[in-house]
Parts: sequence; C-alpha cells; structure tokens
Amino acid sequence: MVSHNVWVIRIGVLACWLLVFGEWLTDYYFGKHFPGYSWQQESISYLGQAGSPVALAVRYWGFAFTFLLLLFARGYWEAFRPGYLPAVVSLLIAIYGLGEGIGSGLFPLNPPETPFTVAARWHEIFSGIGDSALILVPVMLLRGYPERSGLRRYLILVTGIGLTMVLLFLLAKWGATDNFILSHKGVWQRVYVANYHIMLLVVSQLMIHR
Repeated sequence: MVSHNVWVIRIGVLACWLLVFGEWLTDYYFGKHFPGYSWQQESISYLGQAGSPVALAVRYWGFAFTFLLLLFARGYWEAFRPGYLPAVVSLLIAIYGLGEGIGSGLFPLNPPETPFTVAARWHEIFSGIGDSALILVPVMLLRGYPERSGLRRYLILVTGIGLTMVLLFLLAKWGATDNFILSHKGVWQRVYVANYHIMLLVVSQLMIHR
C-alpha cells in the first residue's frame, strides 16, 4: 500500500484555491489601475503589455501563478501516485503554470496597433503551450473515472465550453470584426479561464476525497 503525505496534498489544494481566487482578484485590480483598458474587448495578456502601468505587477503575479500551480501539480501527484495517468495530469498542470505564468510574464505583448515584436511572439508560443496543456487536463481525467458518470459528464461539459470559448476568442482576435459577439474577446477568454479554473477546484476536492 502506497503511503501519501497528507500535508503535501493539503498544500496543493490550498495552492489551487489561492490561484483561482488570486487570478480573479488580480484581473479586477489590474484592470482598475490600467486607464482605458476594456476587460470586455481586450485579452488578459494586454494587462501586462509593454508600457502598461501594471506591467511589473503582472509579471510578479505570473511568477506566483507558476509557483502555485507547481505546488498544486505536486499535491495532485502525491494524492494519486503512482501511475501513468496521475503523472501525465500533474505534468500538464505544471506545463500550464509554466506557460501561462513565467513564460507569458517574461515576454509581454506589444501594445495594440504597434509592430509585432519578438517578445510578443514568444508570449504567444508559451501561452499556447500552457493553454494546450490545460485543455488536455479534463480529457485525461476522463480516462481515470470510467464509473463516475456525473463527473464524466461534467468533464465533457468543461471540454465543450472550453473549446467553444477558444474558437470565439480566436475569431475575435484574428477576425478584426466589429460584430458585437465576436468583438468581445476579453469576455470569451475570461469565461474560458473561469471554466477551467473551476474544474481545477473540482480536481482539488477529488484530491481531498480520494
């Protein structure tokens, strides 16, 4: 029988909750201290764009974001180890943290209507890797709970909502349209983030009641 360190699991669960509520609070705070920023129409990444009045704070939050997700990933592994599936899920959570936290934080986007920079290109690469890992988390979790129909339906719903929001966000980002629905990429991105972060909270409860 495998012995599990309860404190590592508890710290991981706490880190998950701090991450989710920290993300909501910092998003609100940064937006309030960025004159002219529109949370409905602009992505979260623009809060940390080059020249932003909150760019340094956004970078610091990026480091904290990564640290909290690494703690969560470690706690998840501790709760469900050993095995291939827990290893993959833990790795995906860690990649999400590294890509969307440190990776995106170190390489800010360029301001709108300015030339696309090398830093902005790296930002999109790291962000894309991180988001791809996050999208795969519920897909992998589906393999771990074949007999829990309610949980499986929820994970399928999370995946469906997530992919729909990604599609709307990308259409709004690259379509350059004035359409009321598609122009609100900030809304779609925040629904996307909330959708997956609530899923992480659900996962943290699975860790407690494993």
